Amino acid sequence: MKKIVSLMISVIVLTLSGVRSTQAQVLEFTPNLPKSEVKKSPKIQESTPSEIQESPSSKTQASSPAILTPLKPSSPPQPQPKPQNIDTSTDDTRLVAVAPDELFAGGSDSLVARAVGSAEGTRTPEGGKTWAYYGHVDPGNGAWNMGSFSYQHGASSPDDADRRQLDRLWRQYQVIQESAIAAGLRLGLEEQLNGIDLANQAPLAALDEGGYVDRLRQAYERGFRGSEAVLQARTYSYLNPRTNRWEAPGLGNTLEGISRDQARRQGAIAEAMSYHQQSQVARSRTSDDERVSAVPK
Repeated sequence: MKKIVSLMISVIVLTLSGVRSTQAQVLEFTPNLPKSEVKKSPKIQESTPSEIQESPSSKTQASSPAILTPLKPSSPPQPQPKPQNIDTSTDDTRLVAVAPDELFAGGSDSLVARAVGSAEGTRTPEGGKTWAYYGHVDPGNGAWNMGSFSYQHGASSPDDADRRQLDRLWRQYQVIQESAIAAGLRLGLEEQLNGIDLANQAPLAALDEGGYVDRLRQAYERGFRGSEAVLQARTYSYLNPRTNRWEAPGLGNTLEGISRDQARRQGAIAEAMSYHQQSQVARSRTSDDERVSAVPK
C-alpha cells in the first residue's frame, strides 16, 4: 500500500514539473525567422526644441494685401501747358503796379475809394464828396445808396457803408490778383483799379469765368495794350461765355451801350489816378525840401 502511494506521488510531481517547463518554453519562444525577414522597429529620435518646426497648417499666416490694378483711361490725359507771361509793359506810368495795402490804405480816403467813387459820381477826382455820397436812389433798382461805392445793403451811415464795401472789395481783389497770376498777367495800377471798380459795379463780370482777367488776357493776345486793353476787357466781361449773350440790362444789353458806360467809368478812374500821382510827386518834393532845409549849413 505504501509503495502504491509513493508511486502516485512521484507521478504527480513529474507531471507538475513538465507543465512549468512547457509554460517556460512558451514564454521564451522566439520564432526562428530568416534574417532578411526580421524587421526592426524604426528608432525614434528625440528632437531638440531648436529642431522642432511648426507645420504650415499650424501657423497663422497673414494674408497678403490684394493687388489693385489701376484703371487706365481710354485716352491718356493731355498735359496742360503753363500760361506764358504776357509782356504788357508800355511807357505809360499808369501801368505801374501798386501794392494792395497802398491801394486800400486810408479807408474812405484811400485811392480805391476815391477812384471808384469818381466812377460812381459820389467823389470828385481830387477826393471830395459829392451830394450823392450822403445818399441817393439807385437808378437801376431803386435801392438807397450811400457812401463812396453806392453801397445799398443796409449801412447805418456813409462811413459805415465805405467800411463794409472796402472789406468786400479787398477780398474780391485777392481773387482778381490770384486769377491774373494763374493767367500769366502782371496787373498795373490802371488794370488794378478798373478790375476793382468792375467788381463794385458787377461782381460776376469781374470774378466769374470769362470775366475781367480772362478778357484782359484775350485783349493782350489780340495786340491791345494799355487803356485800350482795359476797355476791351471791361466791355466783354459782360458777355456771358456760356450763352454768348450780353448780360447788362441796365446798360441796354448792347455793345455800344456797355462800351460807352465802361469808357466813362474808366475815364473817371484815370482822372483820379492822375490827381493821385500828382499828389504823390508834390508830397515827395515837399519831403525833399524839408530834408534839405533840415541840413545845418
